[in-house]
Amino acid sequence: MLKNTIFILIISLIFSCKKKKPILITVNDDPLIQYYRVNKENIVLISSDFNEKDLTKKNINLIIDKNYKDLKVALLKDLSINPKNSITLHNLGNLELILKKFPKAITYYNKSILLSDSTYYPSILSLGKAYGILGEDKKAEKLYNHIIEKSEIDFLIAISYLGLSKMYLDYGWIDKAKTSISKSESLLVNYNDYDLQIDVLKKKINDY
Repeated sequence: MLKNTIFILIISLIFSCKKKKPILITVNDDPLIQYYRVNKENIVLISSDFNEKDLTKKNINLIIDKNYKDLKVALLKDLSINPKNSITLHNLGNLELILKKFPKAITYYNKSILLSDSTYYPSILSLGKAYGILGEDKKAEKLYNHIIEKSEIDFLIAISYLGLSKMYLDYGWIDKAKTSISKSESLLVNYNDYDLQIDVLKKKINDY
């Protein structure tokens, strides 16, 4: 059974070389959803249970430093301790996605989803992103829409629409991109850390 705490480790944008101490922002208390803000351009969505905070901070620093080799070692060590941890499997999937090892990423995401009885939305989000990159739009849409229809948390719904808008823009489906970014923006109105991402994406859509 998945704990009430939702864990998210999603790289929203590629990190710049300049280091900055991340700030933890709480989005939702039950289930717990948080994200680390490095700066306006760089956001890492993550949540951890109380006993894993120190390890999580170390992993965050490895991500910021792009030290993917050591990050993989740390995550595999976590997985060896608890092979059925949906969160660790999701984080490993994200790492493989960064490295463009898509089959491995998809395998990790699917294992994470299976072990959580399809209730672990972060893995569903990430799997949708992976399929979108690979051009499998129907699979991606199905996953994003699953969260939009099933989740009661506006933040997760907004991130789903944001993922859809990015995918539609990549495909050149501008009308769909405009609709999705508009819905995402309205739901993220209280999360100004996402303003820059929204503005940049809207400009790309309008300039297409």
